[in-house]
Amino acid sequence: MSQLNQKRKAKLINCLLRWWRKSGRKYPWRKEKDPYKVLIAELMLQRTRADQVLAVYPSFLRRFPTVRALAEASPEEVRNFFDRLGLVWRSKNVKRLGEVLEKNFDGRVPDTREKLLSLPGVGEYVADAVLASLYGKNVAAVDANVCRIMQRIFKLKIRGEARRNPKLKQIVQKMVPKGRAKEFNWAMIDLGALVCTPKNPKCPFCPLNKMCKYASREEKKRCSPSILSLLC
Repeated sequence: MSQLNQKRKAKLINCLLRWWRKSGRKYPWRKEKDPYKVLIAELMLQRTRADQVLAVYPSFLRRFPTVRALAEASPEEVRNFFDRLGLVWRSKNVKRLGEVLEKNFDGRVPDTREKLLSLPGVGEYVADAVLASLYGKNVAAVDANVCRIMQRIFKLKIRGEARRNPKLKQIVQKMVPKGRAKEFNWAMIDLGALVCTPKNPKCPFCPLNKMCKYASREEKKRCSPSILSLLC
């Protein structure tokens, strides 16, 4: 697509990552090197606010620090933690996840998309997030927030559920800078949470303001020259 010419792509990525290094959120799971602990975080974060997960994640790992500990836990214990997240229904998958990892993968989180998708409760987004953040794979983790950002930047009209649209997913994948998929994915997540929100997006303060068709249409009159000069 013409929108993805190399010059524009490089500028967009540079602005995004520069912003993220200064304004990105700090969470314990982003510092983790243990695949099990990262996978648990990603499962908790599905359709859940990060601050909610932050209140439960450390205590969950203290109680279940390893795959074996989770596999041997009672369903009630696991459910108690997910009840605090309002996700009781997800606790069954997490409990089964521990059992499957212990039985079929020797307690280790697999490093291929096919095997990750075979795990209970693991969908495409979680699999791709784990592959990028832990195993250095050059893949985009595409959720509704990422789709919203891409649709606004390029003024795309997508029918149906955007995150399942193959053309949109292809566009996002082409944006991933080689060797920096982890940072790119986190930057997109944080941009969607802090700036490019579903309602009342903060367009004047977005690092991608100058390249975004949505911001150009909606916010140009409200952005003073002094503000625009601060944007990359």
